[in-house]
Amino acid sequence: MSSLSKTAYVIARTLSAFGLPGLRGLRTRIYAWHFRAAGMSVSDRVMVVAAHRSDSAAISFGRGVELGADSYIDYSGGVRIGDHVAVSEGAKLFTHNHAVRRGHADWHRNPIEFSPLQIEDYAWIGAGATVLPRVRRIGRGAIVGAGAVLAEDVPDFAVYAGNPAREIFRRDITEQD
Repeated sequence: MSSLSKTAYVIARTLSAFGLPGLRGLRTRIYAWHFRAAGMSVSDRVMVVAAHRSDSAAISFGRGVELGADSYIDYSGGVRIGDHVAVSEGAKLFTHNHAVRRGHADWHRNPIEFSPLQIEDYAWIGAGATVLPRVRRIGRGAIVGAGAVLAEDVPDFAVYAGNPAREIFRRDITEQD
């Protein structure tokens, strides 16, 4: 990522003026340029950040990814997002956590654990869903329901909902492309 694209990205991410009708398209083009993501669609107040620096802090987007308003993606542990994935309004994806099982009572002093996340093609993360750090994979065509709190991997074409999120059913897909 060039320093120019990073600067443009930070400005587009933080200035509320990019929510105005004439500048929304420019914001999307800046995100797509910065993240090298063809066909990306970005709504208002989207945050894509490495909350903590690590060797695995990287993100890649496939084609046609949609990021809804107020969505948050932490790529501290590394994130790969496939083609035609939707991250709906207010969804939060985390790839780091502080170790809390052992160590200091003040969790701030415990080491940070990172976990990579792979979101396969045609997956949909519903509005207000939270994807916790131990999730490693959300399968092809999978759906994480609105408001779900996901703490486990999701198989291909599975629909997960609830808190904690559990499999509700499998999608019966006959056409894939």
